[in-house]
Amino acid sequence: MRKLKAILAFIRNQEWIEEPKWTDEDEKAWTAFLGTPTGKRLSLILLNLTLRHNASAVMKSPDRLAEACGWAKGYRGCVATLESLATSKLNSAIEDHVDESDE
Repeated sequence: MRKLKAILAFIRNQEWIEEPKWTDEDEKAWTAFLGTPTGKRLSLILLNLTLRHNASAVMKSPDRLAEACGWAKGYRGCVATLESLATSKLNSAIEDHVDESDE
């Protein structure tokens, strides 16, 4: 009964909001930002977070594996959503990535 009450409380507090329309101007601005040095760093950080969670998930004990894989899938889903909003993909930053410590 306690779980049922928790589920009902969780559902009750989740209200949908009207999703704003993503315009061509938004797409162009987001893609332009991702082309900046800061945007490229963000892309690499998001990629590393995804890879880190994937690697960490497969090393979990069987009783924590499902939860860890869920987190990893969530990170990947978030990055995929951000990629879908841009004309060019976020992980395209890898192609021209130059490690500043190499210079």
